[in-house]
Amino acid sequence: MRECLSGIPLGSRIAVAFSGGLDSSVLLALAAKCVIGHDLALSAIHVHHGLSAHADAWADFCRDVCAGLGVPLETVRVSVPHGAAEGIEAAARSLRYQAFAAHASDYILLAHHANDQAETLLFNLMRGTGVRGAAGIPAVGGRSGRYLRPLLSLARAELEACAQALALRWIDDESNTDTRYSRNFIRHEVLPVLEARFPAAVDNLARATEYFSEAQEMLDEMARADLASYRDFPVPASLLAGLSAARARNVLRYLLAQRGLQAPGSRRLEEVLRQFIEAAPDRHPSLELPMYRLFRRRGLVMLGSR
Repeated sequence: MRECLSGIPLGSRIAVAFSGGLDSSVLLALAAKCVIGHDLALSAIHVHHGLSAHADAWADFCRDVCAGLGVPLETVRVSVPHGAAEGIEAAARSLRYQAFAAHASDYILLAHHANDQAETLLFNLMRGTGVRGAAGIPAVGGRSGRYLRPLLSLARAELEACAQALALRWIDDESNTDTRYSRNFIRHEVLPVLEARFPAAVDNLARATEYFSEAQEMLDEMARADLASYRDFPVPASLLAGLSAARARNVLRYLLAQRGLQAPGSRRLEEVLRQFIEAAPDRHPSLELPMYRLFRRRGLVMLGSR
């Protein structure tokens, strides 16, 4: 934890994403200890999703904990659309990160740990992810490395031991036991079975994400080299035509990732790439997706909104 904060410039404003649960309670307590004697301003942000009947009580709990630590707290209320096409979990996550992005802090600490990393890898693999998805949760993420995850190498059992040693109180979100949600199913039904057979399953899965992350870094380097002077959309279709199919797809995935967008599946990406390269000049091939559209116009591959 101290190593994480040691790389933060003096005078920075740091906010802990504080839900009141075990993980973020440990993170907040450790952060409060670590900033002592450092020229760092610590605060917390609590996102009130309103999805539980206990949401108001949780917000009050977070306020009381922060008051006891002398840490300023900002509570942000969001409204999660129940009919969101991406699902309620993803919609809540998107709104949460929007709240983080708008927060007046230089860095935000997030309480993801090794079990979260293992669950994310399994979840993404079940969705048919590529290397980027298999890389899991980055220790440093967001534009300019604003999001920091100092607990990522620790297992949940270690956080529980730390919480007990510090005599912390925390809340339990009842939705975390609802196995209708995919991540909860993996947490409660899949990982325990794997750990019973492979005791080091969580550590090994978390370590695997590090290898995938290194592979993704190399793919990103290759994409930047292939793009030459281009750094964003639009890019010439002729540039993509001059690459192998695999490298051209890698370029498109890279450009979409830089915009925070998920690339379409390999087959759809392969087909639209073929159309971008082979279609006659008077044709305007496009790929329509829920969040964006890819299309070719005047020999350029462009990104548009929906």
